[in-house]
Parts: sequence; structure tokens; C-alpha cells
Amino acid sequence: MASTLSILATFTIIRITFNDFVPKEIRDYLWSFIRRFSSEFTLVIEESHDGSRNHIFQATMEYLGSHVLSASAAEGSPKRLTVGKSEKVRKFTFGLDRHSEIVDIFHGVPLKWKYNADVNTNTNNQQKSESRWYELSFQKNHVEMVKSKYIPHIINTAKKLKDRNRMVKFHTVRRERWSSSAVNLDHPMTFDTLALDGDLKKTIMEDLDSFINGKEYYKKIGKVWKRGYLLYGPPGTGKSSLIAAMANHLNFDIYNLNLSAVNSDSSLEYLLLHVSNRSILVIEDIDCTVKLQNRDAGDTTASYPHVQVTLSGLLNAIDGLLSCCGDERIIVFTTNYKDKIDPALLRAGRMDKHICLSYSTASTFKQLAANYLGISNHNLFSRIEKIIEEINVSPAEVAGELMKSKDPKTCLEGLIELLESKASEATSKPEEGKGGNNTKQEKGCKSKGSNTTNSDSPNHNAITFLTVGPDPMIVRE
Repeated sequence: MASTLSILATFTIIRITFNDFVPKEIRDYLWSFIRRFSSEFTLVIEESHDGSRNHIFQATMEYLGSHVLSASAAEGSPKRLTVGKSEKVRKFTFGLDRHSEIVDIFHGVPLKWKYNADVNTNTNNQQKSESRWYELSFQKNHVEMVKSKYIPHIINTAKKLKDRNRMVKFHTVRRERWSSSAVNLDHPMTFDTLALDGDLKKTIMEDLDSFINGKEYYKKIGKVWKRGYLLYGPPGTGKSSLIAAMANHLNFDIYNLNLSAVNSDSSLEYLLLHVSNRSILVIEDIDCTVKLQNRDAGDTTASYPHVQVTLSGLLNAIDGLLSCCGDERIIVFTTNYKDKIDPALLRAGRMDKHICLSYSTASTFKQLAANYLGISNHNLFSRIEKIIEEINVSPAEVAGELMKSKDPKTCLEGLIELLESKASEATSKPEEGKGGNNTKQEKGCKSKGSNTTNSDSPNHNAITFLTVGPDPMIVRE
């Protein structure tokens, strides 16, 4: 044992002496000479390249940061890691400490990474700067694979990691410009907690995933990489909650555009030109924020003299050449009254998918009870489910009752009282159309006078797809 320690100490002293007394230029020359007889090849990735920021260095930092913890249990893994977090990201970020090494396996090939950093001082020992670089070592016969496959893999993976980890921002309009102080979107709604019929929720999520993975498809067919959604239905049915769930699912920023705050088509163009990629542009209550009614009916903007945004200006902005100035964007329109929207806005390419969000059903009630009360069953459930299928009550109204107490029985009894009150009102004053063949879903979402596919069919879709995308899906209720 003592002899081993003595040998290690000797080698340490020799290495320190060599580094201290042999100039760096000579050391570099000696190492380059030794490498001539080695089968190992090394790529040096410095922080800057040609006087500008090296994007491969930044991608490597992101990529290795996601691997260091998973490799921490492996033999020979680094024992010192860096960790940090900024306000712009959701999770902690990890990295290699100075002069640490890690081995990454790609397609069965071991690739050794080493992180280096040196502090440089000028001749007066006053100004200091830090040089940082990564060294990637591998066998020479894998050079082509590293160049054509591994480095592109690092760049693509790093982009996905960065996109998933960044904070979602919420942007609003101030004086016809996007506010310079966007806020973090801390909305907790996700598809797991969203009260929506299961099949409809699954269909929406699959379509979003198909869109986000459809870059090559859109490029192949010559279409702008964007998607348009129309969310329609009575108030309180979860349109805003669905938008928040979409943003959290995709990690997209939200740009909330209030058209009544825009005074001209040119201002609208400016705003849309400054919407970032990977974002959701939201135009709520499209039927009433500005006078964009059915042109065939002879509507004008005379009753809205302060509004100068025109329907043609909006159409050009969302589906003209201006829409080509960006990628990976989603446009969401919301309305309580689909039949008041001009058919030109409803066509494919502008609102590709029409999603009906209707009154509560037994399914949505159970989801709300699980979210708010933490229960999946109760002896009052059957009574509630029977009434809720016969009347119109929004998920917001149901949620309001379930939030009044922490005691499930008290909340459910209060909800029954609300439902019975609504049932009594419906009996004394029948709603228009009651007694026909339309279901409650259709009474909440049916649109008259629209040219949307199947909008007046007795089997109206909860979600209508007007375009064929990478993975076309039509789900009927």
C-alpha cells in the first residue's frame, strides 16, 4: 500500500513540475507529436468561433447537462458537477466541472468528453478573461459518423431540451406594440387536470403532438408550419383553460391579442411580425371584440368607429404572405357564438380545427370531483349524474360549487341544489329547441348558418378537422 502511494505521489510531482516548467507551446507540441502514433482523434469545441458565439459549444453544454446525472452511477463518471438555475428556465441545469470527463455512448460507440477552462491575464496582470472549451475524443474510424450523425444529434437534442425547459411567457399589447415586460405564465392547468371528455382530450393532444413533429411534412407539401383552432361553446366551458393546457403541453409562449386595442391593419401586421416562433397567438371572443361579422349579410364597421382593423386585414395577416414570416405557430380563436363569425374566417388554413366545448356531462363532473375533492366515487354521484345529463350547466358553475368547502358531502349537496334549481327553471321556462332530436352537446355548440363541415348534422362532431395534416383524425361523438 505504501509503495503504491509513493508511486502515485511521484507521478503527481512529475506532472506538476512538467506543467510548471515546460512552456505551454512545447507541451502542446509534445502532445500533438504523441497523438500521431495514437488511433484516437480529438475535436476541440471552443466557446467562440471566428470571433462570434459558437452554437455547437452551447448545444454541447445543454446536451451533456442532461446526461451527467444519469451517468453519475457509472464507473468512471465525474465526481464533481455544476448546478444552477435562472429565472428563464423551469428546472435545474447541470454540467461538467472544470477538467471533468464523461463518456457518452452513441450507436454503440464510446465518445469521451472533457470540459476545460483556463483564466488568461494580460501582461499587467490586471485584466482577466476565461477560455472554455470541450474536447471530444474517439477512434479515428468514427470520424464520418461523428460529423454526419453525432454532432447533428447533439444540436437537435439540445434544442428540444432548451425548448422544454424554458419558462412560458405571456405577452399582451400596450399602445399597439407587444409589452416589453412579458410575464411568466404560471397557470397550473394541464391536460391531466383539464375537465374534458376523454376522447376529445386525447384527440387534441395527438393533434398537437402531430403538429409539433410535422416540420418536414409541412416543408414537403409547401405549407407554412402553423395551425389554426376555433374554440367555441357557451361561457364557462373551459376555452381559456384549454389554451393554458395547450401552452403548458407544448411549452409555447402565449401572445394575447385584443383586436379592439389595434387601430389599423398596419399595426396588426407589425404585431404579427413580432410574434416569436413556438408560440400561441390567442384572439378571444372574435365575434365581439371587433366588428368582423358576415360580409354577405351587409355588416359594416359603422357602429364601431374607433376600430379600424378590417376583416380583409385580419385574413391577410393570418393566412397571407405575412403568415410565412415565422414557423411553429398556433393561432387560437375563441367565441361563444360560432354562427356570428364570417365564413371566410372559418375556412381551412385559418381555423383548421373547430373544437366544441360544451356543458358538463357525467364524465367532466367526475374529473372535476377528482380534481377539487380528491374523490372518484360517492353515494351522491349517481343522483348528480342523472340530473347533469338533462340540464345545461357549465364546468365553471360545477367547479364553483365544488370549491365552497373541503367536505365532499357538503359540496356535492350544494351542487345537487344548484342542478335541481336549474332543472326547475328549465321545466317552468323550456329552452328553445327542447324536445327535439338535438343532444345537450349540440344545444351548447351547434352553429346555424355556418358553412363548416357537418355543423348542422344531427351527429355533429365535438371536433371538426377541415385539413388533412400529418396524421389526419376525425373523432365523432
